Amino acid sequence: MEQYYQFISTLLLAYLIGSIPTGYIIGKIRRVDITKVGSGNIGMANVFRTLGPQYGIIVLIIDTLKGFIPTFISIKLQFPILFVLLTGITAILGHIFTVFLNFKGGKGVATSLGVILAISPIIAISSLFVWLITVITTRYSSLGSIFASISALLIVILYQTNLININLLNVEIPDKTYLTIFTSVLCLFIIYKHRDNIKRIVEGKENKLF
Repeated sequence: MEQYYQFISTLLLAYLIGSIPTGYIIGKIRRVDITKVGSGNIGMANVFRTLGPQYGIIVLIIDTLKGFIPTFISIKLQFPILFVLLTGITAILGHIFTVFLNFKGGKGVATSLGVILAISPIIAISSLFVWLITVITTRYSSLGSIFASISALLIVILYQTNLININLLNVEIPDKTYLTIFTSVLCLFIIYKHRDNIKRIVEGKENKLF
């Protein structure tokens, strides 16, 4: 029963931390309503383009921590893997549906990175590397996010099928199926959230990061 109350408290904490609208706050500090400039998104890419790289990087770091902190706490509390993943999902949903902006937020990419970073730094760093390479070569942050999520899913599938033998995880996991389902849903959701970006890329109208 005590772990149950700890879990509920962690979920509430995860949602509140995830809901912090970092990009919006940074914009207000700079006297800019980030929801009304550029793409209107409060995420790293729009802040990067409209306010400058230094502010975009700050948003990236804080939004990543929003996913990392509650997930890391749930791991340290030794919650079962299902509870850990639900904590991470709650933080991501907090970012996408923030209570502070009438339940409108970002696309959840950086916060998802933070969740994966807490569960498996190796997968997170590998995905971040894919994002960097894609952005450097194409200058499309959206495409980098899509490729990064796909790479994370491929690594998890290889891990589940034991084609990757080293332990990638920071949490005890008796059944890798939960992780595969979580990563699959996350990957599909990120692709779905970027459906308009994909259309603009095909049409040659997508905004480049730099």
